[in-house]
Amino acid sequence: MPISPGSGTSDPHYFSAQPEGPSRPQQVRWRLPDRLVLLWTDRGVFARGKVDRGTDLLARVMRLPEEGHILDLGAGYGPLGIVAALRSPKARVTLVEINQRAAALAEKNLALNGVRNAEVLVGEATQVLGTRKFDAVVTNPPLRAGKPEVLRLLRDAHERLRPGGSLWFVAQTKQGAKTLAREVAGFAPQVTLVEVEGGYRVYQASKPSSPSAYRLSPPAHDTSTIRYRYCALSLPTTTSPGPRE
Repeated sequence: MPISPGSGTSDPHYFSAQPEGPSRPQQVRWRLPDRLVLLWTDRGVFARGKVDRGTDLLARVMRLPEEGHILDLGAGYGPLGIVAALRSPKARVTLVEINQRAAALAEKNLALNGVRNAEVLVGEATQVLGTRKFDAVVTNPPLRAGKPEVLRLLRDAHERLRPGGSLWFVAQTKQGAKTLAREVAGFAPQVTLVEVEGGYRVYQASKPSSPSAYRLSPPAHDTSTIRYRYCALSLPTTTSPGPRE
């Protein structure tokens, strides 16, 4: 299926609980390298009619645990959560979405794709998740909601990670992906640029399982291939060893 270039295919206020406008559902086919996913979309939801390029890129490069608990934060009509559940059938996947129309579509799409190891929760993540922890979180954050709101969501997602867990997020470069990643590095000790392609950037913010901490480092080359470097952050009494390939 064709891929949307970004948020241009989304109706205004897709991140609000009650979308405006009458429902007009349509089904799309989303082809990934390892599978075909069928999805119902509708007016008043993010990327209606087409899976956006950011979500498509994140789905292709994210690496998730085979078992444990995975969170799809701001799930929309469910593309990332569905892929996560299908690729990790022994894991339990939770999709959280504030938009009631999108959440209903996500429920429908889980059934459509034969997913049985996932659930959809409707509402604000902080309210519906309580103190639940996860081994991985995936999200295409709602940048139109504003950077303070996006950072709040990402901070809460990172705090919900178990030690050794990872937060995977994607953002459009021209919409401030680099700045957003640096802001995330302020509360996430390890942030890695995983992929750059088609004007989008995928990042992995990990929660270390050891006392060592790492901070964001720019890629070795800003190309569409996966090339990145890690830069160790020194602890108060040590000296940083510098970048390494």
